[in-house]
This record gives sequence, C-alpha cells and structure tokens, in this order.
Amino acid sequence: MVSNSEKKEKSLAEFVVIVALVGVLMAIFINYFIESEENFTNAGFATMAQSFNTKVNTVHAQWMMDKQPNIVLLASLNKKEKQAISVNRAGWIDVPKAQLPCEAIWLLVMETPMNLMNVSVSAIEVHTSKDKSLNEQKIAETSQCHYVLHDGSYFQYDRARGKVSKVFGPN
Repeated sequence: MVSNSEKKEKSLAEFVVIVALVGVLMAIFINYFIESEENFTNAGFATMAQSFNTKVNTVHAQWMMDKQPNIVLLASLNKKEKQAISVNRAGWIDVPKAQLPCEAIWLLVMETPMNLMNVSVSAIEVHTSKDKSLNEQKIAETSQCHYVLHDGSYFQYDRARGKVSKVFGPN
C-alpha cells in the first residue's frame, strides 16, 4: 500500500521532470528563433525589394499607356482616391525637387513607413558622375537610392533607368 507521503514525493518528482522538459523545449525554441531571425529579415527584405520593383514597373507601364504624362494616377492601396505619382522624362518614379527624394520615393512606392519587421530602413541618395578623360567635364550624373537595413543589406533604385537591383548582403 502506498502512503500519502510517497504519493506526494512521486507527484513532486513528476512535476520537476515536466518543468525540466518544458524548460529544455523552450530553450531549443528560443535558440532556433534567434538563429532564424536574420533569415526571416533577409527574406522579408528581398520580398520588399520585389514589391518595390513591381510598383516601379507598374507606374512605368501606366505612364506609357497614359501617353507619357508628368504625373501618373494609380489606384492607391490605402485610400479610395487615386494616388498621384510624379515621374521623370523617361517615365520612372522620381521626385527631384523633394528635400529627401529617396524617402519621398519610398513613401510613393511602398505607401508605408520606412521599416521592416520592427527594423528601420534607411534611405541613402548616391550620386555618381562620369567624366570625359581629356578635359574632366561631367557628361552624365546619375542618382540612385539605396535602401539599407542596419546590418548593411540593401537594394538600390536607379532613378534615371528605373532599375531596382537585387538585395545585397552586408559587407
């Protein structure tokens, strides 16, 4: 016959074993989550770059169908009225007179704040110029927008050609 004290010791031992198993399983889950978080962020950023590219090409196609206006009107995701998107002479999304043009382009294209899964996205405007070899005069200047995560991953948008590059990993 089993006494009450033996039953209590047995149930206490079972409880300790269950708590230990739950603790081990939680530690494994947390470790897996921490290791996978970077992969989730990178996948989300690659998807965001693809969405950016899709919207840029959609605006360009609408620009061509609308006989090349200075402003393209698209149905907005968040609003009932149409979204007015400024484009350059080649029909690519551009806001040359904005104080922070890359941020303004992001807001036009993505219609959301500059973040991804609670991680800030920075917008950096990069100017490049090509010089003639003999007299060192500028013949062309291009401006690109780099959209960068805190780890250095980024994708770029060439404002003159409308090209959205692939996601580059941290250096």
